[in-house]
Amino acid sequence: MDGRAVVVVALVALAGCSIVADGGNPEGPAETLTPAPVPTTAPTDTAAPSPLPPGVMTRGTISPGALAAAHVRAVSGRSYVWTERRRTLTAAGDGNWTVARNRTRTVRLEDGDTYRWSRSRRVVWTGLTLTYRPAIDRYADGDTRYVREADADGPIYRARPATNDSQVLALVAANRVQSYLSLRNASVSVGGVDGERRYWVESRGAGVVDGEYAANYSVGAVVTPDGFVRRLSVTYTTERRGTPTRVEYEYAYRRVGNVSVSPPDWLPEARAAVGGENRSAATAPTTTAGTATTTATGRLVTPRRPG
Repeated sequence: MDGRAVVVVALVALAGCSIVADGGNPEGPAETLTPAPVPTTAPTDTAAPSPLPPGVMTRGTISPGALAAAHVRAVSGRSYVWTERRRTLTAAGDGNWTVARNRTRTVRLEDGDTYRWSRSRRVVWTGLTLTYRPAIDRYADGDTRYVREADADGPIYRARPATNDSQVLALVAANRVQSYLSLRNASVSVGGVDGERRYWVESRGAGVVDGEYAANYSVGAVVTPDGFVRRLSVTYTTERRGTPTRVEYEYAYRRVGNVSVSPPDWLPEARAAVGGENRSAATAPTTTAGTATTTATGRLVTPRRPG
């Protein structure tokens, strides 16, 4: 974000602040920060390491590349639940906003090739009507990745060999960090969770964000000393095709280091649909464009782009 560099490092009471609304989330609430001593940096010793997270500068500037790289290092090899939500709203003309797109996805990662990934049904406004894209659920058991796609005529199942996706998932979140935390006028506050230090980074203003001009920009993030961005929340307004548009994005990590993934209740049905419960990943069918797949109800379909 453009503007004169300003930093405010202050002790504030952050108890009760919540970026991502818990809403009875079964994965548990997001962290609540409590006050902690403010670190200091000797102003005359430029060689001394900063007490702030990597990429967070003492003059209020965020280096998004350095912070994103630190985030990948910090989260790799750990289990966690990661939830993100993105909403796009357009001006309705009466002072209200209409939801044009809405997507929520949750990843429960035990390790790189054992995880469950769920995406809610997507609402998309075409400019004339609301359309819906089906919900998708993926489960990888270490050998095979199963995909269940909701459909009006019954679920569609696919199977592919499992791959280690821990690095991919870390990079997805790091991409959000790099897109939304490119700041020059950040304020940084410090707090703690269970005796561990956390930094609250926030900024408001206007500028180019994620490739488009953003007005009324507001971003907040909770960052650990090693650069793990545990929570991120963004709102801004822009104009798309001449229509005022509001963008809302947020993500949160929960249960870090304390996740085991259980098979979904639809797994037996999926195994039966793709060719038998004892079929290995090496022989399980994979989906390619134009290849027919059989649903659990026996319906033959041409699959969409593989999930």
